[in-house]
Amino acid sequence: MNEPFKGISVGCAGNRVYVRVIGRGTFQNSQPLRLFALQKIDQGQREFVMDLGQCQGMDSTFLGVLAGIGLRLRQNGKLATVHIVNISTRNLELLQTLGLDRLFAMNSSTPPPLAEADYRQLPDTDLTQLTHPLGKDETTDLMIEAHDNLVRADKHNAPKFRELTRFLRESIERRRRNQETKK
Repeated sequence: MNEPFKGISVGCAGNRVYVRVIGRGTFQNSQPLRLFALQKIDQGQREFVMDLGQCQGMDSTFLGVLAGIGLRLRQNGKLATVHIVNISTRNLELLQTLGLDRLFAMNSSTPPPLAEADYRQLPDTDLTQLTHPLGKDETTDLMIEAHDNLVRADKHNAPKFRELTRFLRESIERRRRNQETKK
């Protein structure tokens, strides 16, 4: 018997982009979501519906990717919305702790759901079946961007992530110096 899919599924209907997270949202599966969302935003999509009903938890990098989607939508100056729907108490607390509940529409005027058949799985989002995990530099770059997004979304996040982002930036710099030394 096959185990049910865990990861991120997406679909589009009209001007809405639907995203459903099943299992955990982590740094390991957030890059495909980030790339998909940026593509849809570049194509003119302005409304995202994030279904977290089956999301078992999110790490700070995943939350930073979500923040980046919301910030990117708003930077265009057009009316744009990220709806967070079907959220558990624990995940709501995570969003509130980071001030992201002010960036997103939380369970308000929920758009109609997308039919199950209209979702497709984003590749490399099922943590049990990653085929192309990010390399160290790609992971570090993603983590820096995500945590910078959290700080841009709410300045109160700066002290929470200052040491982490400093460490990550120093790690990238050390790796680059080592690569230059080997040349």
